[in-house]
Amino acid sequence: MTVVLILIFIIAWKLGYLKNTLKNWHLKRIFGLMGIVFFTLTINYLVTVFVLKTQIISSVTSDTGMSDILGQLPTICQKYILGIIVPLSEELLFRSYIFGSITNKKIAFLISSLLFALVHTGFSWYLLPYLILSFIITWVYSKRNNFIESAIVHSSVNLFSGSAIKLLDTFFKLLPY
Repeated sequence: MTVVLILIFIIAWKLGYLKNTLKNWHLKRIFGLMGIVFFTLTINYLVTVFVLKTQIISSVTSDTGMSDILGQLPTICQKYILGIIVPLSEELLFRSYIFGSITNKKIAFLISSLLFALVHTGFSWYLLPYLILSFIITWVYSKRNNFIESAIVHSSVNLFSGSAIKLLDTFFKLLPY
């Protein structure tokens, strides 16, 4: 799997999809990305809770069948796949290639975001949280055409979703509503 990812990176680099990836990195940008990750996790949590509370669906699952496969692997392998392999591969495909290949940026934004969400959920009610996530990640990419920034946000969301759900559950239970 790692060899395939390395080959994908070499091809992407040769085709010019990785330009602007490490230009002008500074602390302000890193904190900005962390804020975007927090915002994304919070919005996705709220949308998911809304969908569940309105009983549009009874449970939220994602990546049809992927959870079953990953659940059989050791935790370190799960983190490696969800935190590195999947985000980098998906960002190369959906942001660098699909978004980068369409000249009209508004259409590119919509197509790459929608395809990302559909690949993860199919046509189902839980498309909404993934569509919001995809819009945010695509927006991050579109600001500077920087593959690394969108990959960092994507990776962080994948790695911290479980912890964020527990934290936000606790926080919202403390609110007097």
